[in-house]
Amino acid sequence: MGIHYKSALLSGSSISLLLLTGIAAAQEASSSNQDLDEVVVYGSTVAEDALAPTLGYVPTETASAGRIGLPIEETPRSVSVVSSQQMEDQGAESIVDAISYSAGVMPAIYGFDLRYDNYTVRGFESGVGGVNYRDGLPLRIFAWGGWNIEPFGVERVEVLRGPSSDLIGANQPGGLVNTVTKRPLEDFEAKIQASYGNHNRKQIAADVTGSLSEDSPISYRLVGVGRLSDSQVDEVQDDRLYFAPSLTAKIGDNTKLTLLAQYQKDIQGASWQILPSMGTLKSNKQDGDFDYSTFAGDPDRKGLNRDQHYIGYELDHDFGGGIELYHRARLAYNKINYDSAYNGGALDFDSLTLSPTAVPGVDTAVLIAHEVDETAWQGSVDTALKWDKEFGAVTTQFVAGVDLYKGQSEADLGGGYAGEKNLKTGDISHNLGLILKAGGTTGDPTKDIPFYAYVDGLLAPQTGYQDQKVSQAGVYAAANSKIFDKFRLDLSLRHDWLSTETKAKLASPGAIAAKESTYNTALTGRIGASYVSDLGLIPFVSYGTSFDVPPAGVTTDGKVFDPTTAEQFEVGLKYAPESFNGFFSVTGFHITKDNLVVSDPDNSANRAQVGEVRSQGIELEGAIELFSGLSALASYTYLDTEITKDLTGKLAGKQLERTPEHSGSLWLKYDFADQGNWLDGLSIAAGARYLGDRYADAKNTVQLDAVTLFDAGVSYEYNNLKLSFTGRNLADKSYISHCGTASLADPSLGLAIPTMDSMNCTYGRGRELRLQLTSTF
Repeated sequence: MGIHYKSALLSGSSISLLLLTGIAAAQEASSSNQDLDEVVVYGSTVAEDALAPTLGYVPTETASAGRIGLPIEETPRSVSVVSSQQMEDQGAESIVDAISYSAGVMPAIYGFDLRYDNYTVRGFESGVGGVNYRDGLPLRIFAWGGWNIEPFGVERVEVLRGPSSDLIGANQPGGLVNTVTKRPLEDFEAKIQASYGNHNRKQIAADVTGSLSEDSPISYRLVGVGRLSDSQVDEVQDDRLYFAPSLTAKIGDNTKLTLLAQYQKDIQGASWQILPSMGTLKSNKQDGDFDYSTFAGDPDRKGLNRDQHYIGYELDHDFGGGIELYHRARLAYNKINYDSAYNGGALDFDSLTLSPTAVPGVDTAVLIAHEVDETAWQGSVDTALKWDKEFGAVTTQFVAGVDLYKGQSEADLGGGYAGEKNLKTGDISHNLGLILKAGGTTGDPTKDIPFYAYVDGLLAPQTGYQDQKVSQAGVYAAANSKIFDKFRLDLSLRHDWLSTETKAKLASPGAIAAKESTYNTALTGRIGASYVSDLGLIPFVSYGTSFDVPPAGVTTDGKVFDPTTAEQFEVGLKYAPESFNGFFSVTGFHITKDNLVVSDPDNSANRAQVGEVRSQGIELEGAIELFSGLSALASYTYLDTEITKDLTGKLAGKQLERTPEHSGSLWLKYDFADQGNWLDGLSIAAGARYLGDRYADAKNTVQLDAVTLFDAGVSYEYNNLKLSFTGRNLADKSYISHCGTASLADPSLGLAIPTMDSMNCTYGRGRELRLQLTSTF
């Protein structure tokens, strides 16, 4: 079946590429007789639209800090914007890659994982544990049905740090990541890309936009990607077919309607490989270490098959008199089928029945089946009115509106014993199952050591489920005022009505079923102020509150999680120089969050809800573009997190897991322009990312070492052709991103196997190389 799919994927990609290329050629032919004057643009000095393409590395507008586009420098919020140019220069293959140079962000907190875009902002999970945002509307993550955004389909990625419930309702207090979809442009543009990378990564992509005819009020955009690829993990593929058509119609002089759609099909292996800590985090002297290519699963299982599609529209209307209507709606569908077997616990199989008193080494993983069949639907509608009004020296932009959200997910779960795998040879056997079926070492598995009794229970397939429904309605109002062209005052208030219904049961022996419905209301708000000085220095201060939907699922004792609330104080200084194109900011913040969900202190494979956590720190960020051709990006984050109240009695005073105290990045690029020789069109770039020491577990007993990763890129552009080479983690640094309790080593099970490694770990992303040829029309 894999061969049939790959053929179909190649065929579909080729047809799409030929179609887009044909459109591009036709458009180019129709405009080939037009003589155009040369236009030279430096940096991002052209007026920018928050939804349009961004020039260079220094964006001036944000689509996320308000319901409409706002200037970044004057907005009393902390926000970063990653342009499509930056993503291309840095070889970003995912949204996680795109934000890896942004302040306050910890990317890929679970290591190499193709299933989700996972990251934290200011210490709080905003990917797997929260919501992705596309064009300001939520794409909620339920059980395992996370969204994985195709970076070629977005114009920009924005990181809005701090609480944002006053804007969009339920959300994590650390911040959100919003991706802005590529939209139709009136002037014709076309881009065709072909690339090849390590892990046999083959990809073609096309982006064509323009008006249907010279005077047509309708413009279109067609974006497509086809990829066939292996990955850094043996037996794991990373194939994708993506198509995103859009259409914009200008209806008269005052109305614009944009239709947006996406089709995305992913077929991937079980990319998230949890390996024994012996041989990864620490030495496995007897049996040897395991590298990041080790596949600890069953290659005969299908891995991940995912469909994520949506259709939506945006309607804008100008009533005149400073009053405008903004209306957005989207229906999204996400279906995954995940069939895998993971390492439930590693041991030395030869000594299993002998039960030695020490762990000599590990060579075998006891495989536990993990099966998920999940379907999720979610619909969003947002309607707002904007009114611009002057009151003497005060210019105010009022925004008021209502949004509705409804989502539901149904997930069927399966589990059970799936054999044991020799991690060195790859052989899978069922010797342990045969021992247990024969009665164990004492002839009666119920009287044998607890481990046998538990695995004996896993011989029968385990089933479970995790269903959740979420409904949210919110009304909001905001006023953004400029006073004497120097002061800016932002006020916002929002009221939400939120209901959830959760039914869940883990697919493991003795799991408790839970069912609970909740209804909550929340009033959140924000106040912020800034001052624009003649020197370009802009100090700002803000206070905001937030709340969030409890995550899907239950604790080990069957309790449904409660909603969370938070508040933040923030102060900062921005600098937007007039003498050159650049932007700099320094921000200090203090966040307090109630009802935090963390890894269970007794078993990190499960989750627990504790009392209160504090996150505070300082962020520095800068971007610069000089006429000499030099561009630079830099960021630094100091993050201090602490669990201040703990209902479990075990975590008070501990640091949040997966949150380094120090992190930073630097990216330098030089464009050779106006050299008058062959160097014209050459560009070189290099960067480094630093992730400091961090704890892997809630108890802070396992520390992961700091790591520095080096990236680079070089490109040469001649006429309409561009050849580029990018590399991420060039030194192929092998590092651990995540560790957790092995499921069979759960202390609550009382298995106590001396030969078992009680912890599993996951590697981060290794070296990624890509050679790409781009043709523009």
